[in-house]
Amino acid sequence: MAKCILPDYVKKFKCDGKLCGARCCRDWRIVVDEKTYEKFLPLEEITKNIEWSRDPTHEVDVMTIKLRDDGICSFLDEDCLCSIQKKHGENFLTAICQSFPRVTYKLDDETFQQSMTLTCPVAAQLILLAEEPMTFSEVDNVTARAVIELNKHFPRSVKSFLEIQRNAIKILQDRNSTINRRLKNFYELFGGKILRDVEFNLKNHSLTLVEIFNKMYGADLNSAKKNDLCESYALCREKILGAVHENFSNVLENYLVNEFFMRCYPVAFSGDELYNCKIFIASYRLLEFALVLTVIAHPRLTLNGMANLILSVNDMLDHSHGGMDALIDFVKTCDDKTFTSTMLES
Repeated sequence: MAKCILPDYVKKFKCDGKLCGARCCRDWRIVVDEKTYEKFLPLEEITKNIEWSRDPTHEVDVMTIKLRDDGICSFLDEDCLCSIQKKHGENFLTAICQSFPRVTYKLDDETFQQSMTLTCPVAAQLILLAEEPMTFSEVDNVTARAVIELNKHFPRSVKSFLEIQRNAIKILQDRNSTINRRLKNFYELFGGKILRDVEFNLKNHSLTLVEIFNKMYGADLNSAKKNDLCESYALCREKILGAVHENFSNVLENYLVNEFFMRCYPVAFSGDELYNCKIFIASYRLLEFALVLTVIAHPRLTLNGMANLILSVNDMLDHSHGGMDALIDFVKTCDDKTFTSTMLES
């Protein structure tokens, strides 16, 4: 029998569009899978709102649900509920609509993993604000039709993969260590060498994050503006992050653990485990950068404000043009010395 490994928060999640204004039904391209389209075919009130669009990433044509002029799904009712589901049941939902915000991976024929993306505000609150360390369990069924198959992406056996995954999560949840220490231990777990003669360089760290930020947001900052950002960040970083770690350490830990598990590190991206590890650490440093800039502009950071900021950063990584590409480009072009001096702090 197949087993599914999941964080326990998945069992607590209940979708309610009224709580978030049905955010997942707005401004996204909603793909219709072939099996669902076959169910739609006899129903003209549904098929008239299906169109073909081009997927620029994979260069294929796909079926999508038409959005209204305001960017809202054609089937979203005024009560923030799906008219298709209300009339025909959950089995008539597209695979992505039925599954979201769950992210499900097939590791082999008998092993699945499922978690949730922070893109969903309800899931984000459930994931990030928990005070106790995230716990995991196994269930016998997989409640998602949209499944990402990773069978061919493992450099090791599934048993070995699960073991190193557990070891990584144990490091990320080590509350006797600082976040910086945890990231160093995490880096070494995946074969990274801590270069003892290379110290963390705050200036290079700041410049690197400004460049990543500039590319990710398409800000087109000139040199003067980049220097201003670097100086402001470097000046305020220690004090602000010290306060954030003191008041919201559980949020940061939950973010790290969920990102690691949800993206299925260390096989999230094409490349070896150390390459994936570097992307993971760099994405966390980008979050720190966003936190500092936010607090500089709005000094009072609340728990909900922290969760909303993390959700916003994840949106940019997942859905903006060039989002994650900015981090990947940095990792591809930096050697071990550069990575150590810019991303690994004592």
